[in-house]
Amino acid sequence: MRKFLLKCLAFALILGIIFVPVSVLLDPYNIFHATNISNNGVEPNKAYVKMNNVLSHPDKYDSFLFGSSRVGFFDVSKMTDGNYYDMSYSEGTPAEHLRHLKILIGRGIVPKNVTIGVDDISYFVDPAFHKEQLYRRDFPWNGTVLEKLDFYLAYFDLITLSDSIEVISKHKNTDPDYGERLLETGTENLTIPTGFNYEKTDATWSDYYTPREESFQDIKDIVDLCDEYDINLRIFTNPINGYTYQKDIANGYIVFLKKLADVTDYYNFSGFNDITLDMDNYYETSHYCPAVSDMVIDRMYNDVTDPRLLSQGFGMYVTKDNVDDLTKILYDQAVNFDLPTDTYPDTLNKVEENN
Repeated sequence: MRKFLLKCLAFALILGIIFVPVSVLLDPYNIFHATNISNNGVEPNKAYVKMNNVLSHPDKYDSFLFGSSRVGFFDVSKMTDGNYYDMSYSEGTPAEHLRHLKILIGRGIVPKNVTIGVDDISYFVDPAFHKEQLYRRDFPWNGTVLEKLDFYLAYFDLITLSDSIEVISKHKNTDPDYGERLLETGTENLTIPTGFNYEKTDATWSDYYTPREESFQDIKDIVDLCDEYDINLRIFTNPINGYTYQKDIANGYIVFLKKLADVTDYYNFSGFNDITLDMDNYYETSHYCPAVSDMVIDRMYNDVTDPRLLSQGFGMYVTKDNVDDLTKILYDQAVNFDLPTDTYPDTLNKVEENN
């Protein structure tokens, strides 16, 4: 028995001596090399990388753009009332934006401006799911040593390492400026052509999506926090791709837009309109291109409006007083396309059927 235990201990030591350095060196999620980003084909943990970057350079930026990865294609140099950094990360939620804002403010980084893009992800995603997703897991910036250790230990996993090696070995780096851009502006490559694939038109959707009422409180807390620190806050809804938007409205997304007006004023870009129905504006059924981002910026920062788009709800400034005008436009659009709304086939009803 003693020999067996000694063999196990020796094996563990050898494994640790080899496995730990290889994991740190390979670092598929760019956790251990957050200041020297490698474009290796694996989605980095951008929330970690970007928070680490801003906290390490507290005087570099005075304004921030938050949101899911959909706001990654903004040319922040065109947001002219501040020096913006794009804090977008995969499936970013209001709860995470709130937490990160509190951390930044707590470290003395009080922004002049905060702009946030919200959408179906903001309403349907519980950030608790991100704890098990290594490229979305949030770092406990104000946590204990043990909590931080637990975060890092999650990235020492044989299966993860094996899968990452396979991806990395096949990846061809066609974007040599990736790491520098991620740390300088936080944006994606704004020169990538769209090339929408009409054979892949399924809605961007995960099986854990379900309406999350807590999102409204998270957004209200952001509004209150910005009021407290005299931060200029802008909130807008992402122009969701038409194929994905169909599933969204069936699951109550218009209800989200109506309730959102009770919490804050916002610019709306959601709906069926000339932009969201033109697939040349999208990379796939989730991410829109920089040309669309420019239109969003023009509306919010330069008050540029297109009467035809405005009549479709695109660019409408929404308040408690006119939100019913917006929802009427959106419901009428659904009727025009003979689409169901607020039937919750993929969320609430599904949950009830499983109980």
